Amino acid sequence: MKKILLVLFCLFLVSCSTMNFVNGPKMSDTVIREQWHHLAFNGLIEVSVPMDVTYNCADQQWDSITVERTFLNGIASSTWPYVAIYSPWTIVYECRESID
Repeated sequence: MKKILLVLFCLFLVSCSTMNFVNGPKMSDTVIREQWHHLAFNGLIEVSVPMDVTYNCADQQWDSITVERTFLNGIASSTWPYVAIYSPWTIVYECRESID
């Protein structure tokens, strides 16, 4: 019973966060892609390579980028008291045809 209460308590400590970046006017004709970005030890060590929007969008422009910590990321993260050993984030990015 104590283990179940501990798991429930840890789930309530999971928080969500979002950062959104927009490049110019919002377009309706975009391609939406998603990937996880992996961090360790309270975000001090970056396990994944930094996302390169120019590479990921190929010959298109990026329309918007949303970096968020979702509930699923919170469940997947491993936390030892006061230290997030593994802390994933979700990156959702949209690519569009060049408007220039």
